[in-house]
Amino acid sequence: MPENISVSSPLEQLLKKAVRTQGGKFPRRNGTYFDHYTSIKQRLADKYYAVTGAALAQTGDRYTKHDISHVDDVIETAGLMLGFGHDSHNPAYKNLEPYEVFALLLAILLHDAGNAIRRQGHEKKAAEILREVATATGLNDLEHRIISSIAQAHGGEMPDGSKDTITALMKDPEPNIGKIKIHARRLAALVRLADELSENYTRADEVAIEAPGTPDVSLLANYYCLLINPRIDFVGKSVHLAFHVDVKLLPRVFKIPKGDGQTEDIMFIDYIAQRLEKCERERRYCNRFLAGFASFDRIRAKLVIVDNNREIDTVPVDLEEVGYPSLSKTVKELEPNFDACRLRNKHSLTAEQEQGQ
Repeated sequence: MPENISVSSPLEQLLKKAVRTQGGKFPRRNGTYFDHYTSIKQRLADKYYAVTGAALAQTGDRYTKHDISHVDDVIETAGLMLGFGHDSHNPAYKNLEPYEVFALLLAILLHDAGNAIRRQGHEKKAAEILREVATATGLNDLEHRIISSIAQAHGGEMPDGSKDTITALMKDPEPNIGKIKIHARRLAALVRLADELSENYTRADEVAIEAPGTPDVSLLANYYCLLINPRIDFVGKSVHLAFHVDVKLLPRVFKIPKGDGQTEDIMFIDYIAQRLEKCERERRYCNRFLAGFASFDRIRAKLVIVDNNREIDTVPVDLEEVGYPSLSKTVKELEPNFDACRLRNKHSLTAEQEQGQ
């Protein structure tokens, strides 16, 4: 049965208006980009996102929802990160080129579609899927490469194990299509961080939570979505994450895979702490590309313990860069040739060599 898609988000309506009023700022001036976007979204909803749940369940896990509603959540979050819905005199979305809005939205549509095939390496399917769903749009090869790379960079890792997918996949940070410049790394960071911040109760699979036999790793992910309450503060450059946890969950121990067939025990609050640390790493990483545009300075998290619908304890924590920074690697570790002795031996004569001359 076909999905009923919506294109009513502020970001999507911005694209619709830009196509109508600024057609000359797109590679082709035929005014069809919003229609193409809508048809691609419908195709992805019907063929890919309608079956992601069944595809993911084949591995035995009950993941959080990866249907078209998650895509809409990421679009909404990206809009909030760009300043929609905030009282700001200079929202970031006003600094996007019209075609960048199209590229951003299309990358969000694509980012999780590969889950319909399989979970592992799903991000690498973006280019293949775009080719299939955009055959009638007339997108050229360069557009395909740029947009699919932006989508792919939202997760996974490179062949060498690096998680710095944005830099690796977009060697040119600001490619152009004709006279149109695209801030590709900036858009990729928007997709990646918006995806990270789009966890909410609607993603939780309550059937999986209630069903016997659901793997603990899936239970943890679904509880996390069920109990999180996120808020984006564009003006204050902050992300607020509140977790309302029933006291009955506190002593429960979950077993999660450790590798080599082994498991390890973890409790839910510790799992939240791990997810927050990952979220903070993503914030710092994406800020590298969002600086001066739509960066966020901190994550303000709050743990609220509830007993019989009554708050009995609150634990706040701010995640941000404070104090004097330290380097994870020394200059010589980053570049072995940045070394006095090496450069002396390479380019200068020693005292004995000078005397010999």
